[in-house]
Amino acid sequence: MATHRKTRKNSELKALNLSFHKFIDVERMQRLTSIAILRRHWHDIVGNMMAERCEPIAIEPQPDGSLGLIIAVNHSVIADMIRLEFHENIRKACFSRCKLQGLSKVWTRVQPAAGIREEKKDIIINDLACSDLRLLAQSIQDVKDKPLRREIFRAALAQLKFTSIKKEL
Repeated sequence: MATHRKTRKNSELKALNLSFHKFIDVERMQRLTSIAILRRHWHDIVGNMMAERCEPIAIEPQPDGSLGLIIAVNHSVIADMIRLEFHENIRKACFSRCKLQGLSKVWTRVQPAAGIREEKKDIIINDLACSDLRLLAQSIQDVKDKPLRREIFRAALAQLKFTSIKKEL
């Protein structure tokens, strides 16, 4: 006896933002956007030293209609510094840098790995002209062994850089 399986209809694609509104209301979405903007500008708001030791983790609505900022810190001394000295400066900087209105309270929470590390970008200075590099590559193009050709290129490039530095001195 053959049984027939019930098949379901093919699902239809819907816009992603329609699905988010089922789970997250507009106010919550604005708070998430605000915390993302705040994290992006955190080094400018508190400075590099403090930003490596603390980070904003949430914006919570208060019963009086204002907002409260929760900051994760990696040490209790940093929490005391923020609570006693910097909370008003952080509040003002959040308004001026990120246009975050209604922020009235700042809380801290100790978390061992808190902080936003700044990415250090290496500055690459290419003091050799592209025409010099092209001439160098053309001069060794007859070498068939690829690893050997690569090493010849690196050695000749180092020699060019050395002679250009010597000329500057």
